[in-house]
Amino acid sequence: MRPSSCPGSCRRAASPPRRPRPSRPVCCMSERRSRPGDDAAREWALVSAGTQRSRVADQLLQDIRARRYGPGERLPSERRLSESFGVSRPVVREALGMLSSLGLVDIQVGRGAFVTAKDVAVQSQDAQRSLVEVTVMREVIECGVLGVATRCDPGAAEIAEVEAALAELERCVAHGTLATRADHRFHRAIVACARSATAVRLWEDFTGEISTVLKISPNGSTMDEATLERHRVLAAGVLRGEFEQARQACHDLHEDYRRFLRDLLG
Repeated sequence: MRPSSCPGSCRRAASPPRRPRPSRPVCCMSERRSRPGDDAAREWALVSAGTQRSRVADQLLQDIRARRYGPGERLPSERRLSESFGVSRPVVREALGMLSSLGLVDIQVGRGAFVTAKDVAVQSQDAQRSLVEVTVMREVIECGVLGVATRCDPGAAEIAEVEAALAELERCVAHGTLATRADHRFHRAIVACARSATAVRLWEDFTGEISTVLKISPNGSTMDEATLERHRVLAAGVLRGEFEQARQACHDLHEDYRRFLRDLLG
């Protein structure tokens, strides 16, 4: 007679350990986790810096348009502008970068910022309306594409291009170098995540029209830290599949640009 087995004397074979589910790749700048309080403080700091930068840029823009500073004339130093506006020198530097991106100011290392001889006023009211409409349509295309890009996993090539473009933008900001080409590359990479050649072509058409209408050379565009941070948030939203995060960052970027263009056009 076989001895009865005791409950528990026989052990079930151990099941093989589960393989961890691969996580969605994210850009290097979005991997850090922060507490809700830190996020709120960081967001407030970005908004505050952006508001101060815009205020300084707007006032300098009005001074240039009113011919208080004529073509070829040197603007006051960063220190003097900082004291005059009651803001930090980095805020002044970012405001000058906004003016430089529109071709109004030529920033010369070691010498200062000089008003250019270029007349960036758009030729007609029709052209002014066209500029605003084109900017709106670019946002419509880009934000619309985000709905598709965040629902499907971008391919390895698309992910690599977004991360490479973002890294290039970060280098431009870190070294204070021209960022126009890197910015164009980044947004094109975001649109390409939807894997639609038609969407990419439409986006490029509207981007080209903005440059044509404004008649601004791509050689004078710089980017500030607050704008770079919005690009980081946009990239992280797309790569993590978080539509609302990506959409809000995209809207903020276009709204900042559109508001400043309205000020430029008067």
